Amino acid sequence: MKIFLKKYSIHVIAAVTAAIITTSCSGPHVIGYSIDPLEGLPVKYATPVLVRNFADKRPVRERFTSDETEDFDFYSLDKHFKIPVDKSITKAFQIELANAGFEVADAGNFIIGEKPYIRITGEILHFNVIRQKLPDTPQYGKKTLWKRQQFTILVTIKIKVINAKARKLIMEHTYSSNDSFAMRSEMIDVKAYTEGKSLEKSRWQSADNYYSVQLLNDHLKSVLFQARQDVVKLLSPVELKLSE
Repeated sequence: MKIFLKKYSIHVIAAVTAAIITTSCSGPHVIGYSIDPLEGLPVKYATPVLVRNFADKRPVRERFTSDETEDFDFYSLDKHFKIPVDKSITKAFQIELANAGFEVADAGNFIIGEKPYIRITGEILHFNVIRQKLPDTPQYGKKTLWKRQQFTILVTIKIKVINAKARKLIMEHTYSSNDSFAMRSEMIDVKAYTEGKSLEKSRWQSADNYYSVQLLNDHLKSVLFQARQDVVKLLSPVELKLSE
């Protein structure tokens, strides 16, 4: 498949993102987020950027079911996502760069030809969110009883920027975003609890799997936005002299 992202408006970028994340595959969840518009007019860079598919270097325990993952209410595994993690993250970064004003191609694009270009590669080191039920110690609200869950998120991606003509590495940086917190997650009927009735029929799940995936997408956005900022800074205001 050949894709060349050039002179994209914000509306087109949004449409491309929607098309990417709705492609049918195995799992119910999607990796993707809305790209924030730039402040002011975007800069147009003459040098194209080739973004190769990021290598998936996540630990095995973050990708596949094991005895460890069965202890959690939700554990982000490959089977939970509609599109493979490496393809989704690569595409998100391509769109981030296109939104910043770069002409962006993927690894299957040959429009660049003999033209000098910047090559970007990446490694996905962690892309994981875990939701785990805390010990049964309900907390009272005004009229509601709550249970709590622990959320742990880690996104780590290494980015390399290469002067393709000079075959020179010009930037290498690892970006990471993480968090761990407990929050109210299950709302329980107070009367049923105080009367000792079964809680399974009298509680409502308020922090579901989609919330977990949203946390993951938020941290991915933070990581890729910072990487985009660094690439823009690296090539601005005077673009890299590819003859060097």
